Amino acid sequence: MNKSLFYVLALLISNLLQSQVNDGSNKNTTLRFQIDSLIKLSTSNQISSEQKIETFKQAHRLLNDLKQDSLKIKLLSNLSYYSSSSPDRNFFKEINLETIRLSKDLNDSTALANAFWDRGYFYAKNSVKDSAYQSYSEAQKIFEAQGNSFLSGRMLNNMAIQQLEVKDYVGSEASAIAAIERLKPLNKSKELYSSYNTLAIISQDLEEYQQAIEYYDEALFYLKKTDYSEQDILQNMNNRGMVYQGLEEYEKAMAIFNESLSNKNLANNDKELYAKTLSNLAYTKIQLNDTTGVKKLIEKSIQINDSLQDIRGLAFSFFTEAQYHLYLKDTTEAVVNAKKTMRLAKESSSNERLLETYTFLARLEDENASQYAQKYIALNDSIVKEERKARNKFARIRFETDEFIAENEQLEEEAVVLARQKQMWAGIALGFFLLGLSVYIIINQRAKNQKLIFTQQQHANNQEVFNLMLTQKQKVDEVKRMEQKRISEELHDGVLGKMLGARMVLTGLNKKTGDEVIEARMEAIKALKNVEEEVRSISHELSHTAYQKINNFVNSIDTLLSSAKDNVNISTTFNYDEDEDYDALKGEIKINVYRMIQETLQNAIKHSGCNNFFVNFERSEEYLIVQMGDDGKGFNLDKERKGIGMRNISSRIEKLNGKWFVDSAPDQGTTLTLEIPLYFVESNTKNEIQNV
Repeated sequence: MNKSLFYVLALLISNLLQSQVNDGSNKNTTLRFQIDSLIKLSTSNQISSEQKIETFKQAHRLLNDLKQDSLKIKLLSNLSYYSSSSPDRNFFKEINLETIRLSKDLNDSTALANAFWDRGYFYAKNSVKDSAYQSYSEAQKIFEAQGNSFLSGRMLNNMAIQQLEVKDYVGSEASAIAAIERLKPLNKSKELYSSYNTLAIISQDLEEYQQAIEYYDEALFYLKKTDYSEQDILQNMNNRGMVYQGLEEYEKAMAIFNESLSNKNLANNDKELYAKTLSNLAYTKIQLNDTTGVKKLIEKSIQINDSLQDIRGLAFSFFTEAQYHLYLKDTTEAVVNAKKTMRLAKESSSNERLLETYTFLARLEDENASQYAQKYIALNDSIVKEERKARNKFARIRFETDEFIAENEQLEEEAVVLARQKQMWAGIALGFFLLGLSVYIIINQRAKNQKLIFTQQQHANNQEVFNLMLTQKQKVDEVKRMEQKRISEELHDGVLGKMLGARMVLTGLNKKTGDEVIEARMEAIKALKNVEEEVRSISHELSHTAYQKINNFVNSIDTLLSSAKDNVNISTTFNYDEDEDYDALKGEIKINVYRMIQETLQNAIKHSGCNNFFVNFERSEEYLIVQMGDDGKGFNLDKERKGIGMRNISSRIEKLNGKWFVDSAPDQGTTLTLEIPLYFVESNTKNEIQNV
C-alpha cells in the first residue's frame, strides 16, 4: 500500500472516531481506542518521519480532552515511551515533562519511574551521558523503593553502561555488580547476560584480560539460556577474539575469527559484524607474520563498510591496511592509509582510533613526529578532561542519591520514634505534671543557690587571673630591664671604651708624619673595625630577640598527635629542628601540611591497625621535607586503588608545587614523604636589620 494512502486512511478513521466523541457516546472508551491507534500508527514503517511527528501531535491533542486521572496518565505514559524515538526531540521533551508532572500530581510512582526511564533512553540515544545516567538513577530509586528488584536491576545496568562510556570504570563496575545482585535471584538470564557483558568490557578496557575472558564466559552462559540469535553468539566470539589479541595469543584469536567467518549467515544477517571480523582476522594474521589472503580480507571489509556508510568501521579497515603495508615495509602506502584513518576517525568522533593513528604516524614520519605528538597530547588531555568532568557529575548524582536515601531512612526512623514518644507521653503526661509541680520549688531554690556559688567562684577566678597577669607583666618588665642594662654595659664598657681609645690615638697622630704614623693609623682603623663587628653582633642579637615567635604551627601538630595518643592508644612521635622558624612558612603551606598530616593519621587509625605513628620535619636546601608513617599492616602499591584521602593529598601537594611518595608493603607499614618548596615570609624591618 502506498505510504501516503495508508496515512490518509488512518487520519480518516481518526476523524470518524472524533465525530463519535463529539456526539458524546462512550467518550473515554473511544478516545482511548483512537489514541492507541494513533500511537501504533506512529510506529509503522509505512509512513514518513514528518507523518510520524504529526501522528504523535494529533494523539497529544486528543489527550487534552481527558481529565487528569489514571486513564490519562496511562495513555500519556505510552505516548512518552513511543515518542522517545521520535525525530522531533522537543516534542518528546514536552510530552515527557508533562508525564512527570502529572505522575507527581496523581502520586503515581510507577508512571513517574517509567517517565524517567524514557528520558534516560532518549538521552542515551542522543549521547547525553550524564543526563541519561541521572534519569536512569531517578527511575532506579523509585523501583528500588517499590521493591521491584527486576526493574531496579535493569536501571543499574543502564547506569553502568553510561558510566562505561565515560570510562568511570569503578562506578560502572559497582553499578553492574549491584544489578547482578538483584537479577540473579530472579533468574533473569537476558539482563544477566547484559550485566556480565558490561563487566567483561570494563576488564577488557583495563587490560585485565583473564578477568574479561571469565566475564565473557559467564555472559555466554546466560545468553544460551535466552531466546538468543546467532548474531549475539558471534558478537560474543568477536569480543573474545579481541581479548586474545590483547593477550597476544594470536593463534587462539585467529581460530575464533575463522570460526565466526565459517558461519554462512554472518555475511547476510549482520554485515557490520562481518566487516569487523574480517578486519580483526587480517590484523591477527599480520601479527602472526602470515600475510596470506590479508589483502583480500581488508579490501572486503572496506567494501562492506563503505556500502553501509559505517565511517568508524572504515577507519578500522584502513588502519589495518596501514599496518599491512608497514609490515611489507611500504612506508608510503602505510602513511597514505593512516591519513585516511585519521580523517575518518575525526569525522566519526572516534577518539581512541585517532590517538592510535597519531602514534602510528609519529613513528613513520620523523619530520612530523613532534606535530603528531602535540596533537596526541592535546586530544588526550581534552578527552581526559571531558571524561573527568562527566565522572564528577556521576559522582555528584550518586552522592545526592545516597543523601536522599539517608534522609528518607532518617525521616522514617524519626517518624517511628515520634510515634512511640507520643504513645509514651500520652500515658505518663499526668504523672510528669504532678511530679514537676511537686519538685518545682526545690529545683528553683537549688538553682538560686548554685547561681550564687557560681558568681562567687567566678569572682575568685577573675581575681586569680588578674594576679597572674600582673605577675607575668612584672617578670617581662624585669627581663626587659636586665636586657637593657646588659646592652648598656656592652656599649659603655666595650664599644665606647674602644672608640675613645681609637679617637685619642688618631688625635695624637694628626700632628705627626712618617711610616710609623701610617702603621699606627692602620692599627686604629682595625680597632674601629672591631667596634663595627661588635655593634653588628649586638644588633643581630637584638634582631633575634625581637623576632622570635611562639611556635604555634608546631604546637598545633603536636596537639593533633597528642589527641590521637589519648583517644585511640596509638603512640605518636614528632621530630623537628627547634631552631627552625616553622611559623614563618606561608599560611597556605601550613594549613595544607596540617591537613595532610591529619588525613594520614586518620587513615592510619582507620585502616592500618598500627601501634606507632611518627611525623618528621626536615629542611633540605630549599625544600621542607615531611615524613609520616605507621608500623601497621601496609598494602600492595600495585593492587590498591587510590581512595578519596589519597586523592585529597595529591590535590593539596599539587597546589604547593610539591611532590609526594608512598612506600608500603604488606605487614611492612606505610611511609608517606612530602617534598614542598620553602617560601618564607619575612618583614621588611627584619630584612633591614639582618642586612646591616
